[in-house]
Amino acid sequence: KPFWARQVAGCGPFAAVGGCQAHALAPEESPVEFDHCWCAGVMSWRAESTFKPSSKLQDEEKEFLKLVKKVRDILKLEERAAKGDMLEALQLEKIAAKDKVLKEVAHWAVKLPGETELFHKNADVCDLLPTGTLKAFERKKQQDQQEKERRAAREIKKREQVEFMTHHEKPIVDIALSSDGTHLFTCSKDKYVLCWTMKDKLLQVVTTFAGHKGAVFAVDASFGPYGLVSGGADGEVHFWQSDTSKLRMGDIASPSAKLSHGGIVRVLRWCPFDVVGSQERRLASASEKLVSSPPAICVWRVGDRAKAECVVRVDDPKVLPGKANDIRWGGGAMVKLFTCHDNGFIGVWDETGRLLKTCKLHSAPIMSLALAAVGQIVTASHDQTSVVVDVTTREMPTLMVFKANRPLNAVCLSADFKAGEGGAGTVVLAGGKNAREVTTEATREDEFESKMLDAASGEEQASTSKAHFGPVHRLLHLPLAGKCGGFGSVSEDGTLKVHGFDGRTLHSDVIE
Repeated sequence: KPFWARQVAGCGPFAAVGGCQAHALAPEESPVEFDHCWCAGVMSWRAESTFKPSSKLQDEEKEFLKLVKKVRDILKLEERAAKGDMLEALQLEKIAAKDKVLKEVAHWAVKLPGETELFHKNADVCDLLPTGTLKAFERKKQQDQQEKERRAAREIKKREQVEFMTHHEKPIVDIALSSDGTHLFTCSKDKYVLCWTMKDKLLQVVTTFAGHKGAVFAVDASFGPYGLVSGGADGEVHFWQSDTSKLRMGDIASPSAKLSHGGIVRVLRWCPFDVVGSQERRLASASEKLVSSPPAICVWRVGDRAKAECVVRVDDPKVLPGKANDIRWGGGAMVKLFTCHDNGFIGVWDETGRLLKTCKLHSAPIMSLALAAVGQIVTASHDQTSVVVDVTTREMPTLMVFKANRPLNAVCLSADFKAGEGGAGTVVLAGGKNAREVTTEATREDEFESKMLDAASGEEQASTSKAHFGPVHRLLHLPLAGKCGGFGSVSEDGTLKVHGFDGRTLHSDVIE
C-alpha cells in the first residue's frame, strides 16, 4: 500500500496503547507489514515514558505517616479488646508490637524536616512518644530554621555581589557625555551605570558603577572629581568619579557620596553655566511620586566633596503640574529652568523655584527637551509632533512644528540648529511604540529608527538603519563624533549606538 494508506491504517502517533490500531485489533489481518510497523514491539509513549508523579512530601514524612497509620490501627484494636471483643491471633500480635512501632515512629520523627506540619496534624500519636523525641524534633526544627536563614543570607550576598559588566542586561534609559567628550555614560533598569570608551568602532565598557538598589533612570556628567551623578527607583542620588583618566578597564566603582532624594528620581541635570574650578555647582533633579513622596523638582548646591544642599524644592501640587519628564537649564538675562510634563505643558522657572510661565504645546505627554544655542527649545511628544518655541521672548511663540508617524520620546539638535526664517542645521527625532503596544499593534519597519530632519523645511534628510528593535528612550548630541558631529541613542532593547547626522553608524556596543 502507499505510504499515506499505511498511516491511515492506524500506525504512528494515533496508535492505540501498546501498538497501532490495526495491530491492536487484528495483527494477522493488518494491512501494514508488522516488521515495518512503527509499533513493532512495545513502542507506546506511555510505556516508554520516564515520568513519575511527584509528591510534596519527603521520604521521611511518608515513612512517618505509614507508621502513624499502624499506631492508629493498634489503638483501635486496643479499644476493641477493652470492650471485650475477641481478637484474632494476628491482631493480638499487632498489639504486642505497639512499643516497637512507637520506637520506629520516634526514629523517623527526629528525621522530619523542620517545616513539617505532621507533628501538629498527628498530635494523638505524637503524645505517645517519649519526651526526648519531642525535644529532639524541636532542636532539629531550630537547626533547620537557622540553616534556612544562613542559606537565604548566602543567596542575598551572592545576588549583591557585583561583577564587571560588558553590556547592559536590561533597557538603557539615559545617556551622558564625559567632560572631555571621549567617553559615554549610560544607565539602565539593571541597576548599573556603565562607562564606555569611543576609541574604537566597537564600544567597550571601561568601568561598572554599582551601588543603586533598583533601576537607574537618570545620569549626567560634568567636570570635577564627583561630576558623574545618577538617580533611580531607590530614591537616591549617587555621585561618582567622572575623571575618565582615572578609570581603569575592568574596574567596579562604588559611589563617592550619595543623598536621599525621595520618590523615583527621573531626571538629573548639571547647570552648564557653572565654570570649571567653581567651589559649588548647581544640580537640578526631578522625581516621580513614590508612596508618600510627591513628585518634586529640586535644585541642589554641590560642594567639592559632593556635599549637597537642597536650596529649592517644588512639590506643591497646586504649582507643579505632575512629574517632570525632562529638565533643561536656560540662560539669558537670568538663569531659568525649563521642564516638560505629562499634561502637554512646559514650565519656566527661575532658580529660586518660582513658576514664571506655563505653555500648552501638546495633547499628550512631552518626554524630552532640547535647547538650541539661539534660544529655541524643541520638544518630543507622544502626540507624534515636535514643537520649536522661541524662549528669548516672554510670549514664547511657536516657530515650527515637526510631524512624525510614531510617538516621540527623544530629541537632539545639531550645533548650528535654528528653526524658522533663515533656519539651518538638523533636528533628530526618535521614539516608537512602547513595549506593551508593540505586542498588540502593528508596527512600521522603521518604527525605532532615528529620523534626521532639516531645521528650515522639516523634510527628512536621513535615517538610521536597523539601529534598534525597541523604543528609543534618549538621544544625545556628540560634537566630537565623526567628522561633523553626531548623536548617541539608547533603547529599550538594551543597546547603545552612535550615529552621524547622515544616519551612518559610527560606534555600536554590538558587533555589526
